[in-house]
Amino acid sequence: MRAEYDAIIVGMGSAGGIIAEQLTKAGAHVLALEKGPDYTQEDFMVKQDELRYYQRGAIVAGVNVDPVTWRPNESSTARVLPWSAGALGTDEPLYGLPSIGTGGGTLHWGCAAYRFREADFRMRSAIAERFGEAALPEGSSLADWPISYADLEPYYERVEQEQGLSGRAGNVGGVLQEGGNPFDPPRERDYPMPPVAQGPGDVPWVAATERLGLHPFRQPLAINSEEYRGRPACVNCGFCHGFPCHVKAKSTTQVTSVPAAKATGNLELRARSRVLRINRSPDGREVRGVTYVDALGETHDVFSNTVVLTAYALENVRLMLISGINSNGQVGQHFMTHNFGWFTSVLPEVTNPFMGTFNASSAIDDYTSELVPDNDLGVLWGSPIISVTGDLQPIEAYHNINPGVAKFGLEFKHWMRDKYRHMHRMYSQTTNFPYARHYADLDPVVKDRWGQPALRITHDWEDHDANSVTLMGRYKERIAKEMGATEYWMDSPRPPYHLSTHDVGVHRMGLDPATSVTNVYGEVHECRGLFAVGGGQFVSYGGYNPNQTVQALAYLSAEGLLASNGLRLASSTPMVA
Repeated sequence: MRAEYDAIIVGMGSAGGIIAEQLTKAGAHVLALEKGPDYTQEDFMVKQDELRYYQRGAIVAGVNVDPVTWRPNESSTARVLPWSAGALGTDEPLYGLPSIGTGGGTLHWGCAAYRFREADFRMRSAIAERFGEAALPEGSSLADWPISYADLEPYYERVEQEQGLSGRAGNVGGVLQEGGNPFDPPRERDYPMPPVAQGPGDVPWVAATERLGLHPFRQPLAINSEEYRGRPACVNCGFCHGFPCHVKAKSTTQVTSVPAAKATGNLELRARSRVLRINRSPDGREVRGVTYVDALGETHDVFSNTVVLTAYALENVRLMLISGINSNGQVGQHFMTHNFGWFTSVLPEVTNPFMGTFNASSAIDDYTSELVPDNDLGVLWGSPIISVTGDLQPIEAYHNINPGVAKFGLEFKHWMRDKYRHMHRMYSQTTNFPYARHYADLDPVVKDRWGQPALRITHDWEDHDANSVTLMGRYKERIAKEMGATEYWMDSPRPPYHLSTHDVGVHRMGLDPATSVTNVYGEVHECRGLFAVGGGQFVSYGGYNPNQTVQALAYLSAEGLLASNGLRLASSTPMVA
């Protein structure tokens, strides 16, 4: 086996697959190290199994392999965070770390694929301009990104065209498009596919929001609505969010970028290989490769002057901290995650929520980001409100029934018989501002099976976070009432989960090496040739799903790597708007 490579990529998920494809197509010899399996499509041919995937987390590492501990503050003792901490009571990846194996988090995701708004990249400035500097949360490390929407727009388009997204654009070249999102930022062209088939529960939701004077639009999804690049359209099997796709209709790098990288002959993928540390030059200023352990327990050193960490934001941080990379104290800081504010109702209409994909539905952006209405709760940043129509299987529905109903006996049986087929859900994704008191570091006590420290999360929901959920809940309640809901209920504004696979910010990008971890291309300021790419680079966080921005950053990083000498990019290289 080769021991030295042009580049080593750690993690073959959402970002890693894209970077591997781009580098290998350019002729680079790349080693990919993936701690999970290298899946084939045959592994997922029979996947309609809610117990296996959603309840028992078959494609998730789990706390016995990848423990993560949590504490609300520094005066508390951290405990191992169970993956079943969420309201749904499952080991589905939403409330823990993402799926492992080729494809990573794109194996299980619900495929909502949003571009961030222009204001999301300058959140601090936008809040100060509207509400005044004094309105900014005290103690928050909120900042503007060093890049703008315009800088990232070409890379958003690459995700849409190369990975395959369906939807209807709202703003093409500055011209609003009928049927699209009127609040969309401008783009060069429409999605390559029309929206997927609409779920039945979305029809009354759209009608209700229109009657309220709102502006519903079909969600953009990384799911084929028609055949695209040899992959078939979605068959509406109803096993989507939390499940792999058995027909390749989901845009996961396991069926897009990873096969393309393999086809070049320049990718060596070593599955079930866990990286233990990043190796550097004696002065620590340059990367030299990594040490990993294989499935047989044998340890190997592999060498490269370019190492790219794409193993999810939190695992990127753990690897850097274990390897002693944190000279400025910024690695693990600025932790941000999403609070979903789940809202469930029972409608007069039959919705058949077990049919179709999770997001075969619509959303409204009337309250999103800087569009948040003036309010009495001090909420400074808004969120979309999203209709959820499908992918609600019986076990998940059991966990999600009206909390006033017994979960056993005749009352429960009658409720499920009469109301399961009438359920409808909404959610929002309210931002969690970064603070010095919200961070990730190494747990001093808990270790994994290789004797390495677990990652520890210190985070609690601030008053502003809870108020944001409460404000969005008011709007959801108005919509539910307009839909004629016979009953409805909402999750707590301070939910028990503190991970959501939407965790970002912990290796922040920036132009100042003293206050950030990477430059805009993901190269770590402290160590030449080491890149940390993904949601950890986010500087602020709006109300949209992170994955399309993660993948746009992956294309940006790959372009920067290929433009550099020997796959190296000088940390001083500025981003040109």
